Amino acid sequence: MRTVPPHLEIIGRGVVFPGGLGVDCLANCFPKEPELEKTLATPQQSFPVRKINVNWDKLARWRSEARLRRASPLAFYLAEAANQAMSSLGDIPLERVGLVCALGTGSINFSRKFYQGILSRGRHFASPALFPETVYNSPTSHIAALLNIKGACTTVVGDETAWVDALRVAQVWLACHTVEAVLVLAGEELDPIALDAFACAGWFRRGMVASEGAAAVLVRQSSEFTIGRVRIPDYSVSFRSPEEQRMAWEKVIGAQEAGIETFLPSNIHPADLCEKYPATQGLFRLGPDWGSAFTASTAWGFLQAYDARMQGSPFHLLIPGSTACVTSLTFL
Repeated sequence: MRTVPPHLEIIGRGVVFPGGLGVDCLANCFPKEPELEKTLATPQQSFPVRKINVNWDKLARWRSEARLRRASPLAFYLAEAANQAMSSLGDIPLERVGLVCALGTGSINFSRKFYQGILSRGRHFASPALFPETVYNSPTSHIAALLNIKGACTTVVGDETAWVDALRVAQVWLACHTVEAVLVLAGEELDPIALDAFACAGWFRRGMVASEGAAAVLVRQSSEFTIGRVRIPDYSVSFRSPEEQRMAWEKVIGAQEAGIETFLPSNIHPADLCEKYPATQGLFRLGPDWGSAFTASTAWGFLQAYDARMQGSPFHLLIPGSTACVTSLTFL
């Protein structure tokens, strides 16, 4: 007999984004004009970005942690967001808390530095101190150690929909009673080499504002009557071409339960994507838009959606990935 995955209840939240730190700041701040930053390949060109102020006191304090002395900015963002969310843990023992992190580019800053050393000075000058920080699971392991989380721990990698995959991992752990609560993280850091990739893909020409930051939610299995509980479908629709992408959007939207509105996150990338799909016309967009930060910006939209649900009626939230999948979830 097939087991129905449990709905998720959000018991803790944390966020680090270009506008500041904390969920209250996310709800009450509005973006200013983005900065312009040069790339490595085309330094004569500049592209719009929204960056984190790494000198904010609550972020800067993580530099004093011995484990993070060689870590990339991504680890600082994740540490601060996770620490905010874990403040609501209550009496759940750390042995019964799991951790799953959703990443897009990962620690791209250290990856660039590591290979830059090889290309500019030769393989004998590749720094062994940098290499461990290029691994996707490295920042996740840092957070587990810093917060003394002792349950299951893993990292998922993908486009914006990897955030939903991370929530699905949390569902499985909770359904199997592996843990009592799961800290779900998402993060992104900016680096000039990533801007090169975005430019080559043509994303800046199509309205992208690159961003960075992190978010965290602490979840547990929800009761039937919890307001704001999250229902996650057991599938995502993948695509490999613009036409398949359009069909994926239409399939996900068409499968939504009748009588419940469908909302869109504010940071859909590319910015003109909704104009191409008639099925999205008239759908409400949650805002404001803090830029494209892959799993991180999806998690910001998730937190914005949670606040909207606590003030209104149930709705579906479309989660469109930019390169691989389209999916959704429902706030009940």
